[in-house]
Amino acid sequence: MDFKIFFSDKGIGDFNQIVEYFAAESPELAEMVGASLLAHIRCLAGMPIIGTPMAKRSNVYKLYHSPYAIFYRLNRSAGTVEILHMYQGVRRKSVLLGSQAS
Repeated sequence: MDFKIFFSDKGIGDFNQIVEYFAAESPELAEMVGASLLAHIRCLAGMPIIGTPMAKRSNVYKLYHSPYAIFYRLNRSAGTVEILHMYQGVRRKSVLLGSQAS
């Protein structure tokens, strides 16, 4: 049985923000990045426990698709995977480094 995948509002917003980041420079690159992320997420339908379990959050996992981290909630009884949040690690580091410099 394949799990049904859906996005939280935050997950959709994060995905759109990642794609828009690349679209400003290259629409083709934005499309490639978006398609690559979605293909990786689709793997969760058949293999929902491939991510790393989050120690302090029940049924929440982290899946890497370098340089992205995708956080999702697995509901086995409902057969669903909810994409909660995703971020690009490189951008996050640069934001953090920028805030330390001030």
